Amino acid sequence: IMKTSYLAIAFCFFLSISNSQEKNTEIVKAFIENFNKKDSIATLNNLHRNFSEHWQSSIVNQNKKDYSNHYSWGKVMQDFEEIEIISTKGKQVVVNSTYYSDLDKLLGNLPYKCKKTFVISNDGKILKIVSTKNKGYDYYQNKRKSASIEFRNWLLKTHKLKRNSFKMNNKDAVKMKKIVLGYLAKDEIVERD
Repeated sequence: IMKTSYLAIAFCFFLSISNSQEKNTEIVKAFIENFNKKDSIATLNNLHRNFSEHWQSSIVNQNKKDYSNHYSWGKVMQDFEEIEIISTKGKQVVVNSTYYSDLDKLLGNLPYKCKKTFVISNDGKILKIVSTKNKGYDYYQNKRKSASIEFRNWLLKTHKLKRNSFKMNNKDAVKMKKIVLGYLAKDEIVERD
């Protein structure tokens, strides 16, 4: 009887862990779904009040306000993200992320890929997102960036701007999109002559 009780307790413990891991996976999926639907209220509601986003050990977004600026850039660029869940352990959900945007599409860039770890708080909000290199990251990233070298050179020569001259917000996204469309139109004008 004692052994059966231990097994029952162990089984209940296992079920509660797998339920919480399943719940954490659903939180991440809901976040990505809201992000892709451009539902800013639901997307930001998925984030914890002490939220931060990191690239390896550097901070990308210090808080929800920073993230919302980043998000408004993405709205202009009509970005969306696809994820593949790799693992869920405790409060951490690890995914392979593929990020698409009009900016990449217009410049002929491949989509951006990395590995992301979502850290879930006790109250079921996303506390932290940490992006890291996935397998073959450097090779892929170099190939990806080489597609826009011509544009980056043109941007510097024509507008005296670099990619990092643009802040990740709505205003600069609109400005960047306008510049990219101007860049793409310049070739069409030349061809008609």
